[in-house]
Amino acid sequence: MGTTADEIGGRIARLRRKMAVAGLDAVLVGEKYNYWYLSGHQTREIEKVMRPMLFLVPLTGEPVAVLYRQQGATLLKTVPTATVYGYEDVPFDIELLEQALRETGLERANVGMELGANHRLGLPYNDLVWLLSRLPEMTITDAGPILDDLRLHKATDEIATLRAAADLSLGAWDQAIAKFQAGMSESDFATSVAVELSRAGSAFDVAGHVSTATTAGGRNTPIRPGDTIWCDFGGTVDGYQADIARRAVLGEPTPEQLAEHERVSTLFRRTLDAIRPGVRASAVAKACSDAMEAAGLPPISGRKRIGHGLGLNAGESPSLGFLDDTMLEPGVVLCVEPRYFLPSGEKVHIEDVVVVTETGYEHISQGCETLVVIDA
Repeated sequence: MGTTADEIGGRIARLRRKMAVAGLDAVLVGEKYNYWYLSGHQTREIEKVMRPMLFLVPLTGEPVAVLYRQQGATLLKTVPTATVYGYEDVPFDIELLEQALRETGLERANVGMELGANHRLGLPYNDLVWLLSRLPEMTITDAGPILDDLRLHKATDEIATLRAAADLSLGAWDQAIAKFQAGMSESDFATSVAVELSRAGSAFDVAGHVSTATTAGGRNTPIRPGDTIWCDFGGTVDGYQADIARRAVLGEPTPEQLAEHERVSTLFRRTLDAIRPGVRASAVAKACSDAMEAAGLPPISGRKRIGHGLGLNAGESPSLGFLDDTMLEPGVVLCVEPRYFLPSGEKVHIEDVVVVTETGYEHISQGCETLVVIDA
């Protein structure tokens, strides 16, 4: 796979159409996922906060990158027409960004930046203050809404990559279950899942995730017959992350365990029933909340959510909660994850990924409704 220059060109073209409507002359990004999305340049260097990596998209003309010099050649593989301003090591050369803006003709422009909710500036605050003092006729505007909208709708290639990440992750889960050994602890099992994700091809530079819990007790306590295992996990393909949760029991499940899994599976199905184009994220949350009340569980309240978007980030917009009125449209990818706690403290949680289609939804991953039984 791999993000191609043509795909990046398409993203930039879609961004420019939104910029024109919003009255922006350029958009400057430096937050990791926005940078990756618009440039295709997936590098861990961006996580080194002393070395900002910035990508500038003017309304017309070629994109501009201001980055650690050693990364310039890699960026040009996905944005071959970009003008690259490279700096040497640390501290970051903020004067270079001023130069780039002036030479691109943006010293009096309205530049969109990552100022709003769910976004982070790729520049230190003091650098931004200095830059604005040097370019007093340049204005900055929050580009968050158009970046959110741009990334909300996944293209065909993104959906295919997310599907590959889910397939990889489910294969790793199956291998970890097949290799379960008597005496394993929660820590051992989590390590096994992580190892199998790596063996299946999950990317090293963009790490996936493995979270676990069991009813055995401590993290290093051997898992005993009758104990349940919960795992929230996902590998990555080309930076796109899967996010899946499964439940398993060691040995023959009890009627109570089967009934609890059926209860959470019913919540999952009722939530899926509400997903279709034209429905708001908050309405999907209400469908799940109503099902929880019908099942004798506390309803969703406040900021609680029962799902979220997925893409380069394992937790993107929208949030399936009462406070998010995002309208679902074809191409929106959702993780659906109803969850609650038993009086014992055990977390009951399953999760799978779907994409909104013209008529409803399509599974990207499936199988969470099955309580996995591990031979004791």
